Amino acid sequence: MWRSSLSFSSTRKLISSSSSSSSAHRSVYSVAARPLQSLSESSSSLSVAAPPSHPNPSVSATSGVGLIGRADGVRRFASSSPAAVTATAFDASSLASSRARDAVDLARHYGRCYWELSKARLSLLVVATSGTGFVLGSGSVVDIPGLCWTCGGTMMVAAAANSLNQVFEINNDAKMKRTRQRPLPSGRISVPHAVAWASSVGVVGTTLLAYKTNALAAGFAASNLILYAFVYTPLKQIHPVNTWVGAIVGAIPPLLG
Repeated sequence: MWRSSLSFSSTRKLISSSSSSSSAHRSVYSVAARPLQSLSESSSSLSVAAPPSHPNPSVSATSGVGLIGRADGVRRFASSSPAAVTATAFDASSLASSRARDAVDLARHYGRCYWELSKARLSLLVVATSGTGFVLGSGSVVDIPGLCWTCGGTMMVAAAANSLNQVFEINNDAKMKRTRQRPLPSGRISVPHAVAWASSVGVVGTTLLAYKTNALAAGFAASNLILYAFVYTPLKQIHPVNTWVGAIVGAIPPLLG
């Protein structure tokens, strides 16, 4: 009886010890399993937070809309660019033609002023007398290049003399109906411009005669310019002796030839 109770108590102790050991094992397992569980939860959360491998339909749709919009813009630009290019070319051609017309009008204006300042028809008569003198003095053989250089230089010097004549008589020309429409009285050209024109053609004409004909012809041309512009023109208003000076001026061109 005592042995059985002893064995029963020992059995209870063994069972209790085994149960306690099993509970201890369970507690140890639970303690060890918690980090693993938390690790698995964190990994699952990371897997959820990670972006999906397949493309987002909304992003794809947005990108598609952007591409379509850019394509439409390119098509619109392509469709409108020929008209824009045509308009630009038309504007450029209009500007070029306008500038060309302005240049032509300016050249025509000053050409007309120079023609009137030079008294071109009167200067051509002077050239005719000079050319006649050249032909008569050449003998049987006429030097055609020399004749051309002589006529050209004479024309320039005569144009310079007539231009300076109008510069000095601008006030008198403005008073007369016949001459008030000349370039200087009418204001179509300024006095400094006319002086510059007369000086330039006078110097060029005298130099041309000096280098292409001879120094005597250049001296006759320069003296004729001085007599007509600076002696004959002022004397017309103050003394009849101007007619004598004018006779000398008219006699020089044949000698020049």
